[in-house]
Amino acid sequence: MNEQLTRREALVTALAATALGGGALLRPAAAHAAPATARIGVILPLSDKALKADAMAGSNILKTAQLWRDWINGRGGVDGQKVELKVYDDQADSSIGAKAVKSAISKDHCSVILAGWNSPVVLAEIELAHKLHTPYFVAYAWASDITSAGYPEVVRIGPNNDQLANAFAPFMKARGYQRVGIVAEDTAFGQGLGETIRAAATSSGLTVGAATYKRDTHDVRPQLRRLLRDKPDAIVVAGYIPPALTLAITQARELGYKGDIILGWDYVDDAFWKATGKKGTGVIWPTFSAPSLHLTSTGLTFKHAYQKRYKHTPLIYQAFAWDELNAWKWAVDTAGSITPADVVAALPHIDMQGTMGRITLSNTPGTVHFNQWDGVTIYFDQASKKDATDADAKVLASVKGTVVKMY
Repeated sequence: MNEQLTRREALVTALAATALGGGALLRPAAAHAAPATARIGVILPLSDKALKADAMAGSNILKTAQLWRDWINGRGGVDGQKVELKVYDDQADSSIGAKAVKSAISKDHCSVILAGWNSPVVLAEIELAHKLHTPYFVAYAWASDITSAGYPEVVRIGPNNDQLANAFAPFMKARGYQRVGIVAEDTAFGQGLGETIRAAATSSGLTVGAATYKRDTHDVRPQLRRLLRDKPDAIVVAGYIPPALTLAITQARELGYKGDIILGWDYVDDAFWKATGKKGTGVIWPTFSAPSLHLTSTGLTFKHAYQKRYKHTPLIYQAFAWDELNAWKWAVDTAGSITPADVVAALPHIDMQGTMGRITLSNTPGTVHFNQWDGVTIYFDQASKKDATDADAKVLASVKGTVVKMY
């Protein structure tokens, strides 16, 4: 413990000598009176003006923030102050989200922002957080541009598109594929994911064919027929909007395809099985959660507190939100101040136990690896039976960086 205190004291001394100015951490109290509470601006899609799935996810992240607030207030708060949440509904709209960030910081005097489910909304919001020099923790949005923007205020302890997409190539190589087809919907998600998978797979020596379908189509067979001419070992479906997502599976099977079908993400739920039936059996998907996932003591604390309060197990993205809030507190404790500018200076040095492992940030300017935790493990699961989920699927492999472990 003394070693940790010594390290933090040394860091505070180093921060005081940065561009903030030697006296930045030693300003007289009267120069910047502390608010009665430490306010966190929580900005998420919460109403029926957003997609139902987005609003549900936003509500789940808000539950995590509320639990963390009560948990941390029961332990003395942050910087000696009680934590208060100021909640805003971004309605999955970029302009509304940006206005919420400005209001949270300028009007409601929030010291930090926890926000983001939709990447386009986050990309608009971080412009305001950067302009107003306020820490912004990305709740769960994957666009690579979010961290490659290089804003010192912005931290992501969740996954990004590069981590997810770049896991496909090593997995497919380890699986023994030689030819792969990618069918991608015409959304930013589908095109971004599909192109990254294509580029990485091609670089690794695989032969890759690609086709695009319209997000609202009810017939993916023309695209599938083009891909099937090359007799692929696997078809990757890079999309998320139904019914085309599930039609790509059922129609591929109807066309006689017997190879592997890999989803771009773990969209395997009741609606998926209702749409695919037995044709969904055997499908493969990437996910961040698996029965073998190891939780640290921090992760177990969160899981038990969440289950006690809400009577069910938290989802993986809720654990990332818990980590984000703990990381902000770490930065406040390290800087010895709740003042946003002081905390921003501490963010690159985050070094703490997270729910799933030790959290430190990569800091390579101009890349996705800027204020980004790169420790996410990606699992590839397979539905060995109808109605399978992450909880009972067969785990085929795990990928961390470029290291593949086959099961």
